[in-house]
Amino acid sequence: MKDNSVKITVRLANSEDIAEVKQLLERHHVKNLAAEQRANGFVTTDMTEQQLKNLSDEESGVVVAYDEEKQKMVGLLLGASWQFLKPWPMFDYMANILQNYQFRNESISAVSSYQYGPICIDAAYRSQGIGEKLLAFQRKVFAKKFGQTVTFVNVLNPRSYAFHRRNQFEDVGLFEFNNNKYHMLAMNTKD
Repeated sequence: MKDNSVKITVRLANSEDIAEVKQLLERHHVKNLAAEQRANGFVTTDMTEQQLKNLSDEESGVVVAYDEEKQKMVGLLLGASWQFLKPWPMFDYMANILQNYQFRNESISAVSSYQYGPICIDAAYRSQGIGEKLLAFQRKVFAKKFGQTVTFVNVLNPRSYAFHRRNQFEDVGLFEFNNNKYHMLAMNTKD
């Protein structure tokens, strides 16, 4: 019997991957999607290729899913310490309000948590478990330093919210930034 499964490798990005990471982010960025396309999920984080390279080099913060047969980047997951993300107003704001949120009866802090996301899967590869594999890989990388994983999802992105809830993220509350409303979600990094 022939195995028709796709061979996907999940690993840390290297410098040769960064241009493809940027392209995948851009294809799924809210600014590049029509309203009807956004219903299938979108990302809002913008980074230059240099910022992505720095994230990869300094934080091991770029995890990729790669289709070996087609030699194609099909998924990515970013993650970083709050300190690394300080130059981005959204992340700086989140870092400053974390202590106002509780996760499993403990205050969240920028010292004990890291920012997860965005996660982005090429539309042709969705619902194949790639997001779960990216998340599991990243948690192993960051578990050495951080006990909690924190992310945010725009309330207008139900596909992303459903993915995160299905993967054991707990909704710890809402916040607003730049006239947008977001769910703040958290999970233990080591669970």
